[in-house]
Amino acid sequence: MNQKHLLYFSAFIAVIALLSLLSDFFLLLVHGISQAVFEGNSTGKTYVMLLWFFLLPLISFAFLKLNLTEKIKPYSEKFLKLFLIFAFLGYSLGLVQFFLVSSEFHSLGPFATISENNGVINWQASKLSHNHFPKVSLYFLQSFFGFNSNGRFDDGYPWYSFIQNADQWSFLFLSIELIILISGILFINSRIKETSFFDFFVFLSGFLALIISVLDGGVGSGAAMMTLFFFAVYFSRNYLKTENLAIATLFPLLVVGFIAFADVILPVELGNNFYVSPIILFFGLSYYFFVEKKAAKLNFSFLNLVLGLILLVSFFMLATQYLDFSFGREIRSSGLIEEFNQKEVGVFVYGLPENLEKEKVDAEVEKYGAIIFSDKRSWSYYALINPKKNFRTSSLEGLLRNKFSNKTYLYVEEVAPVKRLDSYKVLWFTDNFDSNKLIKQEFLASRIVDRKDDFETNSTELVVEGKTLYLWQMLSILSEIKSNGFNQKVLLIKTS
Repeated sequence: MNQKHLLYFSAFIAVIALLSLLSDFFLLLVHGISQAVFEGNSTGKTYVMLLWFFLLPLISFAFLKLNLTEKIKPYSEKFLKLFLIFAFLGYSLGLVQFFLVSSEFHSLGPFATISENNGVINWQASKLSHNHFPKVSLYFLQSFFGFNSNGRFDDGYPWYSFIQNADQWSFLFLSIELIILISGILFINSRIKETSFFDFFVFLSGFLALIISVLDGGVGSGAAMMTLFFFAVYFSRNYLKTENLAIATLFPLLVVGFIAFADVILPVELGNNFYVSPIILFFGLSYYFFVEKKAAKLNFSFLNLVLGLILLVSFFMLATQYLDFSFGREIRSSGLIEEFNQKEVGVFVYGLPENLEKEKVDAEVEKYGAIIFSDKRSWSYYALINPKKNFRTSSLEGLLRNKFSNKTYLYVEEVAPVKRLDSYKVLWFTDNFDSNKLIKQEFLASRIVDRKDDFETNSTELVVEGKTLYLWQMLSILSEIKSNGFNQKVLLIKTS
């Protein structure tokens, strides 16, 4: 890498950032990349990605300009060891925290809670495949610097208000993140002169995925899988000693594939974010074919034929995913599930003002389809519609955000209106509760088919028939509880 390339890269990112600020459409295109690779609905994570790729090349430029690279080069291996050790500690601490909570409540979750802070409602869910407990660190950091997000992004307050010793947990996570950040910057810049632009970009991508996933998602998240893939590419290119070019280039896919296989045969949720598979397969196989072609070793063989077909399939899957990540899921007027002759589509919205009348939301949703059924509880809204035209959820999302909630985050999710039965336990943390008043028989897309109060443990067991996936069903239950005036601590656990 030379100084000019670093400056050109930062300038390129600056142009991308400027276009994103000036154009909502361009911002959605960039947001699709950040959501696909770094796993986050919030546009705040998109800005973090842009800031990262803008600043890190400038830091490397400063190292070269000030001749600091030669001074730290002898310590390169020590920086790398420190970086890897604390990356392992970061993920491990997240697992320890998750299992402590699981032990306390005798369940592996998923867990969910809801809270209100400064007039803004927020909720968070945590499970092994995407753990949000470490996000307490974000609210701790926000409070330390006196910053108020005003609901513009998920600041981690729900779990911060719930988890015991949240400040101590936050301090541990942030200390580990700081050491990862410093050691990673020192390591890459100790080798910056002999590092190619490709390796620099791959390392920075894995570096950012690591920083994000330690606090948001944990070791079983899609972002963690992307971290593993990027670092496998980087280390196979720079440290793997083999003369077999195919093994060297396919090594990253073999590593990720081994983790995925282990997840299938073991009864855990680690690495089960299958949406990252097309991304990893497409870029991993593209890298393989590029290197083989460049080395003049690409030939027609059964292996290459199979890998080529996988590459083609992964490309089409990735293209579809990218459109969904950028513009939301496509809702078709011809029907969401045509093989079942299902023309009605469920639309789930959260982030609306709590006191906003349902009729006002109906009036906007009706621009996209005839409403068969709708309901609103607290900040959540559900409608079963017969679409008038094809549209993507980001279109409705943008309309509702600009109309009702432009200062806070708001999301629209398409849900297949297929009935499902799930069981939950509500922990009230108070002996002053009436589940019949706090959780009505029917709400949003859910219907209570069985309930059982246990006043010794201050809990309620529910069997719910719903028309949304369990995550939105959990949010529906919490929104119902909130809408009926319960403002104390509450924990919802999925039991089956």
